[in-house]
Amino acid sequence: MAKFDNWRSPVAHLSEGFPSSLTELPFTHQINLRGDITDKAFKTAVKKATGLVLPVIPNEVGMGKDNIKALWLSPNEWLIVSDHEITDIRDSLAEIHSAATDVSANRIILGLSGPDALEVLMKSCEMDLDPNVFKTGQVVQTLIAKSQAIIEKVSDDTYHIYVRNSFAAYVCEWLVDAHVEYRM
Repeated sequence: MAKFDNWRSPVAHLSEGFPSSLTELPFTHQINLRGDITDKAFKTAVKKATGLVLPVIPNEVGMGKDNIKALWLSPNEWLIVSDHEITDIRDSLAEIHSAATDVSANRIILGLSGPDALEVLMKSCEMDLDPNVFKTGQVVQTLIAKSQAIIEKVSDDTYHIYVRNSFAAYVCEWLVDAHVEYRM
């Protein structure tokens, strides 16, 4: 992680004011991956480099070993998220029509949890997050307070929210304000 040793969170100055149910998660490596899921060579190369079988069902999260996951973003796009750097993916895909772009410093990930987490999210975005519709292991791209975000449902009352750095402070302040009535 040497190339990110000097990286500083855009919300570091705000985190002391977060309610206990809102946290900034540790820095992760993120690869925006594009390719043809019907191409066997593409699927094989991704599995070789990451250990992942890419999800093909819309809005699904695919889990792999060593805490690596693939978030389905579109029919030919995934966000690969890992605690460790994924060094082999570009080499594995070198001869295949695809793209693997390191977007690690592009977004922070917020954790939102607790019995009122869903209510806080519903105050902040228009997406239908009803538990009968948005289930654990799913992901959705939406807007939170008019800012682009990816919401991943990790468990019944835990969400990971991926927000671009340029909007991170604004979204955090919005979520803190949305918590006020719940005193989370």
